[in-house]
Amino acid sequence: MFFRKHTQLCIWINSVLVLFTVFCVNTSYAQQVGSGASATLKRLDTRTIDETYKKISSTAVLGFMKHLTDPNDTDALKKLVTLSDDFIKKHPSSERIGEVYYYYGKALTQLGQVERGISIFEKLIANVSHDHIAVTRYSDGSADALRWRPHEHGLLELGLAYDKQKAHDKADTVYKKLITHPDYAVRLPAQIARKILETDLSSRIGEVKKFHNAWIGLTAPNFRMRQGIDSRQRISLNQYEGQTVLLYYDKTNTQNPSLKKIHDIYKDQTFQIISVNPDASENPIVKPIEPKGDAWMHSWDTHGKIADMYQIRTLPSVFLLDSDGVVRETQSDVESLDKVLDELVKENLATYDDQRTDVIVAKTVEAHGGFEKLQAVENMVMNVRHFEYFPDGTSEMEGYSRVYLYKDKYRTELHTNAGEQYIQLFDGTSLYTSEDGKLEELPHEEAKYINQYNKDRVFHEPIWLLIKLAQNEIPIQYVGIENVNGVPTSVLRVRQPSGKPLKIFISEKTHLIVQYVYSDGRVDTVQSFKQYKEVDGIKIAHQVIYENEYESHNEVYISNIRLNVEIDPKLFNPKK
Repeated sequence: MFFRKHTQLCIWINSVLVLFTVFCVNTSYAQQVGSGASATLKRLDTRTIDETYKKISSTAVLGFMKHLTDPNDTDALKKLVTLSDDFIKKHPSSERIGEVYYYYGKALTQLGQVERGISIFEKLIANVSHDHIAVTRYSDGSADALRWRPHEHGLLELGLAYDKQKAHDKADTVYKKLITHPDYAVRLPAQIARKILETDLSSRIGEVKKFHNAWIGLTAPNFRMRQGIDSRQRISLNQYEGQTVLLYYDKTNTQNPSLKKIHDIYKDQTFQIISVNPDASENPIVKPIEPKGDAWMHSWDTHGKIADMYQIRTLPSVFLLDSDGVVRETQSDVESLDKVLDELVKENLATYDDQRTDVIVAKTVEAHGGFEKLQAVENMVMNVRHFEYFPDGTSEMEGYSRVYLYKDKYRTELHTNAGEQYIQLFDGTSLYTSEDGKLEELPHEEAKYINQYNKDRVFHEPIWLLIKLAQNEIPIQYVGIENVNGVPTSVLRVRQPSGKPLKIFISEKTHLIVQYVYSDGRVDTVQSFKQYKEVDGIKIAHQVIYENEYESHNEVYISNIRLNVEIDPKLFNPKK
């Protein structure tokens, strides 16, 4: 849940008991630069290098995708060669030099200048550290980023270039370096190298079209695509966790007869098709991912993001993912998937019929207070204190809030340490936030986005979620047993109102919910429950920890929890 930004203060209302944990994030940026003219020149030089590299990176992604769809379209590759050559001459000591070497060498080999390409890749291997990590950020506004090692990918490309020249002994040496490297051994380039070494020499022509099965057993990279013209409305691959997913990459559309046949057979069996068209002439804002009636999800990879993430080198490319997002099968056509697709769909459906879920849910309901008491809860009122914890072990109280919560409406009042107060109110129909001390209704599109987010947070509240689970109102998937802090823990997967997956971790010993893990499209976010207390015979956690890869460690303490209390109706009237 979000409030509008006020100067440097970004106020987030995030969950209390995985629902409206309100905490403040004060952001400030300190620039540590020198003084005087030399510092100014340094900043200008850094900016120039960054801008030049961004141009090289975007040209590389476009050039490689163009080569994939039309090998005769070489304009972008030739431009990439010129840009890369100029960058290396002007900035030989740049921290970006490894990425530029990689793009340069790959462009040369795709243009048929294999000898020059080999020379560039050899410089990359000799001069760039194996632990240097490059980050590709795509220009589609999705905030997706691909982290990769130029040294690792350069080894694979160097081996392929040697194979193009029939220098298989040299290629073998490079492949073996790749598959024996302690940091690379289980990753995709090493998997491809293993497949190549198992292939007859006469078939080794320096291409990897036949080796997409190197993905099998690896987690498919997550990507996000825009849904509609609102840049915040996005669909991610992670959103389909818990379902069997067929990712189809080719110049196609929603009328593809092979995909339509598969869709018609499996559309109601926790199965999803995502077809991706690499046609760069399409506009991703005008042609977004969106459902077409009964059709599947369809998108355009106009920025080459998915081709880059999946190292796609031939069309079509088909990836079949299980419910955990792991690639189980790859093919160059969907017709070859008939048997394995049917088996995987049935395997996934069986996880929703697992009788263990009934036992787990029943015991958890009783641990929280019992079905009748949970079902009788109509509202909650909570006082919350918010703390941010820093890497050095120190903490800071960010503020406190009061939350009034019904199943279908809510009011949150946040008070910061600086003496500011912010209110967010949903009266069941419209969403309001405080601006200059007055409640103002948010525009429909903005309110729609925030309310979808908030509905997920209400869904997280154990008191009401457990009732839905116990009444079989939503499908439940049994995932298995994991150790959480050394304790055997049952893991269930359900779908939130937004459609995004939610993993619920329930202690095998206490049968209380110990944490949730949910995907926000970028990274799994963990919400952990600590120190349960009993309120009117119902167990409620009064300490909640919220953390993910991009956030500092935050904790909230909930006190004075009251259930089914009289609430002044004026609190939900935005005009009073």
